[in-house]
Amino acid sequence: MVKHIYVSKKQYAMKKNIISIITLLLISTIASAKEGPVKGQYSFKKNNMKGTKVWIAGTQDTTRLDKKGRFKIKKADLENDTLMFETVKGKSIVVPLGGKDIVQITREDSTINIQLSKEERKPFASYGGQIYTKAELEQTGETFVMNAISAKCPQSTFSSFKPGVPLYFIDGTSVFSISLPVKEVAFVEVVKATNASNSAFGARGGNGAILVTTEGKWKTMMEE
Repeated sequence: MVKHIYVSKKQYAMKKNIISIITLLLISTIASAKEGPVKGQYSFKKNNMKGTKVWIAGTQDTTRLDKKGRFKIKKADLENDTLMFETVKGKSIVVPLGGKDIVQITREDSTINIQLSKEERKPFASYGGQIYTKAELEQTGETFVMNAISAKCPQSTFSSFKPGVPLYFIDGTSVFSISLPVKEVAFVEVVKATNASNSAFGARGGNGAILVTTEGKWKTMMEE
């Protein structure tokens, strides 16, 4: 036998509103949390404050400055966490991160200078090739990526692709050709045939490889 529970329209509306609020709070919490490492340096009158405590406010995550006055906290909520630095007088320097992951503090008596910045991740060669950034490709004056690579690449590198055709990749996916405009690209890695055949490409890389990372993919990688 199925029992039915009856509630008034007012009770139903209240429960529905409560569920909606909880859902929004959960979504907001998940969306706002952006975790990552934090590092920096703290000096007082140009002397490094070795042994000084650094911690995340409201937690037991404490570390100490090394002999060069540097610190690193492996995991913090970059958007919402606040760092605390102890001082010689027992008070603390309070530093809200505000989305930044590098903290530089210099003290001169009662003057405290705090600089916050974000570490810039630079493109890297995954397969031992030559990296060409968007800015470098734009310097050629060419509109499309392949034309820009032809203009930018050393002749010895580009000629290593012939008579065969190199492997082409866009954001890690193998493609038959590359027809992207330079404006959509973050950077390109050009791998010589000699390097490609000895890398993860194996025999398929006998004619070299060209790997394109788009602006969209690079932005996603930087946020991870």
